[in-house]
Amino acid sequence: MRLEDAILKIADSGEVGRYVKKGVGVLAGGLMDIAFPFLIPTQDVVEGPGSSADVVKSLKRAGGKKALIITDKTLHELGILDTMLKGMDAENFPYAIYDGVEPNPSIENVEAAFDMYKKEACDCLVGFGGGSSMDACKAVSCRVAKPEQTIKQMGRLMGYFPISFSGANSKVPYIVAVPTTAGTGAESTVAAVISDHVEDRKYTVTDISMRPRTVFLDASLATGLPPRVTAVTAIDAVSHCTEGFISYGRNPRGDEWAIKGVRLVKDNIEAVMADGKDLTARQNLCTAAYCGGQSLNMETTGYIHPFCHKIGAKYNLVHGRCIGAVMPIILEDYGEVVAPRLAKLAVATGIADPNASESEQAKQYIQWIRDFDAKYGIDPYIPEIRDEDLDEIADSIMVEIFVYPNKKVYTRDEIKHLLKVIRGDYANA
Repeated sequence: MRLEDAILKIADSGEVGRYVKKGVGVLAGGLMDIAFPFLIPTQDVVEGPGSSADVVKSLKRAGGKKALIITDKTLHELGILDTMLKGMDAENFPYAIYDGVEPNPSIENVEAAFDMYKKEACDCLVGFGGGSSMDACKAVSCRVAKPEQTIKQMGRLMGYFPISFSGANSKVPYIVAVPTTAGTGAESTVAAVISDHVEDRKYTVTDISMRPRTVFLDASLATGLPPRVTAVTAIDAVSHCTEGFISYGRNPRGDEWAIKGVRLVKDNIEAVMADGKDLTARQNLCTAAYCGGQSLNMETTGYIHPFCHKIGAKYNLVHGRCIGAVMPIILEDYGEVVAPRLAKLAVATGIADPNASESEQAKQYIQWIRDFDAKYGIDPYIPEIRDEDLDEIADSIMVEIFVYPNKKVYTRDEIKHLLKVIRGDYANA
């Protein structure tokens, strides 16, 4: 029996399945609390408008001789890379550019970039763009370290530490991350999410060795972002902070990042949406995204991301759009199980009335997310979900969530019901 099939059998076995899943979640949460925050490699973080011109200095200090820059065609054609490339040209530092990354980076993207890395004799990597480009870049680093293993093999059942546990981490090339959106936190995380278009699913490869060594948070790169992109990436940052804070994986260091991240989004999103060239507010959103990545590293996630990973892969939807729709619905369904922690986050970030009850404070936090969606044009439902896909989506969610330290456990039927809620079936009930 495949491991995925065994997990499905456990997860869908009623109260016994709930007991086992909760036990796995508590154990995983305990390990996260004790060990994981201290295992994550340190990063150099360079902040400020125009800072991406100094990427070449970081590469040269690390002994790099030629970089493969992994990005998408739109950023390349719009000249968003120019500040960084001019810095490289001024230092006569050679580079090659792979600009074929899709919005949901695919196995094919990773393989094409990996082939270019070898053909161009590169020895270091730059992930430039949104989370898609940075995830593709991190996945390429894994292929460099373990060329005999595919992304599908690395990502099966969450793919924890396929590089570090094999002793191949010394072969991972030096990685620089330059985010151009403020939401995914991929510049900070130890994971890469890659789409398998054949099976309509996403694989998550998780390894501390793939974490970028240096990050450049350059707000000037994001000043031309359309308002919708700004909104869907900002709500993604909020989701990273929120899911970790309410999980069994919570810990004091992760909590600090989560509170800071949500507060920065709350305090700066309106200014950026009113004036996309507000560099102060933009820089704060860049920091918020980084905070979300740190929270995700240290406290992990819950059901929101497994729902969004599968729905996004199945229907090729923007991740942040899925997050905006799914997050308030799942948080509301969690109910009193997470109310005390959600209330604490709501008060700490200035979202809820400190004199209200915990239950009311939690509801105020969820309403803030719904108001965010409504104000900035994020659809509250995902009508693309089809009846014939419900079992497939539910199976994917149950497998992915199995090792996450979540406080509530769903059966297949409960997940299918939530999928109908997310689709909007009961919107007017």
